[in-house]
Amino acid sequence: MNELPLRHLFFHLDGSTSGPKSYNGPIGKVLENCGELPVIKFQKIEGGMLPDMTDDLSTDQKYLHRIVTAIISGTFPDDLGHKSPGKLSHTRWLTRANRLLRFYVATENPTSPLVTLATFIIKVYAPSWFEIKNKPSCKDRSRHLFKIIFSSRFLPEDLKCIVDTVIQRNGYFADSENLLLAMITDERKHIRELGCPANFEGSKQCCTNSTAF
Repeated sequence: MNELPLRHLFFHLDGSTSGPKSYNGPIGKVLENCGELPVIKFQKIEGGMLPDMTDDLSTDQKYLHRIVTAIISGTFPDDLGHKSPGKLSHTRWLTRANRLLRFYVATENPTSPLVTLATFIIKVYAPSWFEIKNKPSCKDRSRHLFKIIFSSRFLPEDLKCIVDTVIQRNGYFADSENLLLAMITDERKHIRELGCPANFEGSKQCCTNSTAF
């Protein structure tokens, strides 16, 4: 759900692959060696701060957390510039996101596609990734889907069409069963009551115990 919008957006803006770890587009061609480029004074990107959960992350995941935080704040730690953003692979989109951000902070005049991809990672991909990591339960999946839809509205119409088409094909978390599960486990009582209406037998007990789901 979270990987495919970034994947399709990348291919639309930069082109398809040309080998196991290579690309046809100008951005993709630089990703293999982007970790060796010097970090320059970059334009920070507005975004919400990520949850503090670095103790429960792998090395590549910690890198994403740190570089997103750095780009939002506009201050890049010296040691981060010497760390590897992770191996480049067509099947590892988290390290692809790491490398795209690493390339962004090393580019003096980033192109519009690079800025769009970096902004999408900061505003949509990374926050959703860590939200899903932090709340992996099936009861939260519809809420994760909503946040992906909501946070991607900054894109222009032509790019929203790219992302929305992918979301629609994988929108099973918006099915009625998943929405009801999200409603009856919501923190707000009136939402739980909407998920278990009063004319449903046993609904009051359901609403009372809904947080145990």
